[in-house]
Amino acid sequence: MSLWLAQQANYICQAKLKGDIYQVSYYPALVQGDGWIEGDVYACPRQIWPELDAFEETSGINPEYERRLTPVLCDTGQWLNAWVYWYLRPITHLVKIT
Repeated sequence: MSLWLAQQANYICQAKLKGDIYQVSYYPALVQGDGWIEGDVYACPRQIWPELDAFEETSGINPEYERRLTPVLCDTGQWLNAWVYWYLRPITHLVKIT
């Protein structure tokens, strides 16, 4: 998925947001929290969002993630709203990644 996404999207900046990360399986889960989580921001064409949403399991009876516009702080010091996938399931059994 990351290779396909890199071909579809344009890199914007490095950024961070407020939250915490937990280990689900071989992948992480972002939840509301007090830490700063760093990542990259990409401009994605509208037509790829359905495939990304399917990959992140955002629909169905018990979706794993929800895509929400979230304020992120770019490494340039500029704030912008970016689509972010937030984990929806309980984290009580998960290990926090520090």
